[in-house]
Amino acid sequence: MAKRIRVGLIGAGGIARGYHIPSYRRCEDVEIVAACDISESALEILRTQFGVERLYTDYAEMLAQEELDLVSICTSNDMHYPAAMAAMEHGVDVYCEKPLALTVSEAQRMVETAEKKGIKTGVNFSHRRTPAAMLAKEILDSGALGEIYYTSAVYAAGGTNYASRPGTWRNMREKAGYGGLGDMGSHILDMMMWFLKADITEVTCRTRTFVPERIARDTGQPMRVTTEDQGMMLVTYSNGVMGYICGSYTFTGRGYDQRIEIFGQNGGLMYDQQHPYELQVYLPQEVLSRYTILREGGTKDRPYTTLLVPERLQGLIPGSPARRTVLMDFIDAYRAEGPFSFSPGFREGLKVQKVLEAGRRAEEARSWVSLT
Repeated sequence: MAKRIRVGLIGAGGIARGYHIPSYRRCEDVEIVAACDISESALEILRTQFGVERLYTDYAEMLAQEELDLVSICTSNDMHYPAAMAAMEHGVDVYCEKPLALTVSEAQRMVETAEKKGIKTGVNFSHRRTPAAMLAKEILDSGALGEIYYTSAVYAAGGTNYASRPGTWRNMREKAGYGGLGDMGSHILDMMMWFLKADITEVTCRTRTFVPERIARDTGQPMRVTTEDQGMMLVTYSNGVMGYICGSYTFTGRGYDQRIEIFGQNGGLMYDQQHPYELQVYLPQEVLSRYTILREGGTKDRPYTTLLVPERLQGLIPGSPARRTVLMDFIDAYRAEGPFSFSPGFREGLKVQKVLEAGRRAEEARSWVSLT
């Protein structure tokens, strides 16, 4: 029988309730035994809706009192580092929200501590599990596109009332570290390095804060916005590929908009998260023949063929409309025999942190910055 994994939650907000808890509940022999949050009302929701009874307002107390195997860190970004370091000092494994930390130095210490103590780590770059992303990864790994010439990656959100929304911790650099570029862009920075199996080696960057003042949600008072609403990067990868990255909150009317385009010597692909079971491609016929075609391409008005993501990559959970998550994959790796092996972990989180920090330096210097 598999050993029961005892999980503690540090942070009880929306990402904990909407992603972490459901993911753990779909895994066998995983029990959420305790949770911590500074908000009593958030803890009460965990008690009434999810049956978590051992509740704390201080994660240090929770770590001292509970016998935990693993914690999920679902806090504001400024708390990732101290919470993770405290958990690791207790020998507790860590699954952390992104971005990993506020700074490269914090992320580096997190990696070094985890490796020194043999801590199992994961970072919630959750969109690697989107079925269309899985198919894009398979096609790229096959070499079907040939030498890659160009990439473009956008992850953005936006509603018509964006400028009038209340301010939160995400608008405060001391708590969030970054705005649209770090929050949204960190996902696609990770995805692109994963897709291409290449690190980003050179960056130039521009950011903009379009709404410099908001009314704070918690206090009702005006607050200065110190994070970017939108950021854009030009990047070079270690394999020579050129790319564009955009992370933004200002795509009015687009909702959550995640799109990636990759073009190479022999073909191209266009991924759109809003169509998670489809992938648009321009590929040789021998590659197309491996997949189910939803819409034929090859014409002037429709050059791209639309493929159906194979069932083996869809990640559907039997008897449920839900799909597998990266966190569920982490639990599988956690249980596997032999040395622990999982990606994305703290090392992948550190790579993203280095790119974000290089982008900030590039903007300040109005130049290209090398990461090597």
